[in-house]
Parts: sequence; structure tokens; C-alpha cells
Amino acid sequence: MLVLSRKRFERLLIGPDIRITIVKVDRSQVRLGIEAPADHAILREELVQPEPAPDPMADRPSLRRTPSRR
Repeated sequence: MLVLSRKRFERLLIGPDIRITIVKVDRSQVRLGIEAPADHAILREELVQPEPAPDPMADRPSLRRTPSRR
């Protein structure tokens, strides 16, 4: 992963035809402008990731040992 520091209105180029501009920076949020050809899909990762599979162990009782009393 490449990690870069950019200021407002600075740009990144990805190949010859994709340009990313830093539009706004707040405390915990960055707004990006993306210019790319129409044949490139631009998707947020959280919309593409499948939902995690349910945990098969979630419905089973705990197997933890409880301390025995003497």
C-alpha cells in the first residue's frame, strides 16, 4: 500500500487517465474528487464487500470451564 500526504486541491494521478483531487479535509473526513473515463467503475469498498458469513459457533453454548468449588 502506498501512503501519501496531500493538501487541499492537490492531485494524484493513476495512469494517464485517472485523476484524484483532494477537495476538502475535515477533522475525521476527507472529500475526494475523482475524474476517470466512463468505462471505469468507481465504487466504495463497503458496497462491494460481501456480508460476512454468520459464525457457525455463535449458537452453541460456551465451552468455557467454570471454576470448581471445593
